Amino acid sequence: MNRNNTWWIRYLLVIVVTLVLGASLGELSFFQKTSLGALKLSAANLVRFLGYGSALVLLWLLSQRTAQELRNKGGWQAQASHFILPLTTVIIVPAAQPVLLLVLGGLLGPELRKIYDWLFILGTLGSAVWLVLSLYQRLEPLLENLRTEPPPKAD
Repeated sequence: MNRNNTWWIRYLLVIVVTLVLGASLGELSFFQKTSLGALKLSAANLVRFLGYGSALVLLWLLSQRTAQELRNKGGWQAQASHFILPLTTVIIVPAAQPVLLLVLGGLLGPELRKIYDWLFILGTLGSAVWLVLSLYQRLEPLLENLRTEPPPKAD
């Protein structure tokens, strides 16, 4: 692999380390025993939020970079780049719901929790609609590019 094609490995490694640290530190007893009483927020939930939330942000940044790299390559890859952000958003929005709940859970009463859940339902449906519209608008040009582009030459 040449250096220009390994940028994504850095993102994946940092995402994995961030997830592992968030989960591991959140399991330590002194993190679980320590809390901010007024906010009903434990240090364990805060560190999990920071770890998992950072991983979601890094996943979003990875998808943006991937879309840009594919656009720069041109051809069918440029067409395929239009699906990366909507697809990632369909994954990230529902994943963000329990992550954000780590810090907001103690603050939400039953009525606010319903509103919170509905906001994520609408956000997930909106991102799914974005993905479907992207497929509707860009799938035909992608397939056309795949039909007309010559296969890559073997080295």
